[in-house]
Amino acid sequence: MLDFSISTGQLILIWSFAGAICCLPFFIKNIWQRFFTVPIIFISIWLSFYTNNEFIGRPMHDRPPEKFVYEHHAVIHEKGDRLIILWAIKDGVNKLYKFPWTEKNEEALDQAKRNTERFGVPQIGEIVKEDQFEKRSRNNEFTLKTYKFPFQEMMPK
Repeated sequence: MLDFSISTGQLILIWSFAGAICCLPFFIKNIWQRFFTVPIIFISIWLSFYTNNEFIGRPMHDRPPEKFVYEHHAVIHEKGDRLIILWAIKDGVNKLYKFPWTEKNEEALDQAKRNTERFGVPQIGEIVKEDQFEKRSRNNEFTLKTYKFPFQEMMPK
């Protein structure tokens, strides 16, 4: 329905607006004006629940953490742009990340997917540190590297 990016900042603004409207009856002297605040409060509550419902389960448009456990990925086309959606685990928390597609990142993630399916060993993903001089890209591009989960971390003593 609505075609805009939903964020926690927007939810905060909606709840702030609803809170300000809830306080209006304390400052309004005329009784008939107080009745206008009730529909505005209900609309604000509905809008926040609608926004929250749209927000849940969507990938964050952000780069993945520095080090993560690879679960799955997909390459999608959205509004003419090619994007990668990555399902990663960081500190036991599952998250979805959406970031601009690059050929190197797709190759690294495809290799991680093949290794996971072939050997059954989880893969670690890591963002490769780049030189400060090479950070002139327009899309905030970065390079991912994947490798097998270290045996010592899989089976601790």
